[in-house]
Amino acid sequence: MKKAKTKVARIENRYIKDTATMNKTRSRRRIALFRRLAFMVIIFAVVGGLLTITYTQQVLSLKDKKEKQVEVDKKMVATKDEEEALNNQIKKLHDDDYIAKLARSEYYLSKDGEIIFNIPEENSKQKE
Repeated sequence: MKKAKTKVARIENRYIKDTATMNKTRSRRRIALFRRLAFMVIIFAVVGGLLTITYTQQVLSLKDKKEKQVEVDKKMVATKDEEEALNNQIKKLHDDDYIAKLARSEYYLSKDGEIIFNIPEENSKQKE
């Protein structure tokens, strides 16, 4: 069924014109409001994304730095132990008796009339 086209004249008075312009103004304002809100949502999403990315990068960087710090602390402990051993060696090298004993054992130096026999130690057997 077809709609019958009726020609009804529209009343053109001030009230109708005012309501039509008011409806157009509301419509434009509503569209402008949605555009502003959409723009704000996009801006907040971009800023939020950037903040999230920056935060995760900083967390990962902090984690890497903590791992490096643990490694450096281990190296520092090993270096301190080595330093302590070297300081003990220096103190021993200031002792004449130790130097004489060291020269006899490593360089096979002997006193007059002394015979040196080299006996392997148990530690060297275990290493082999």
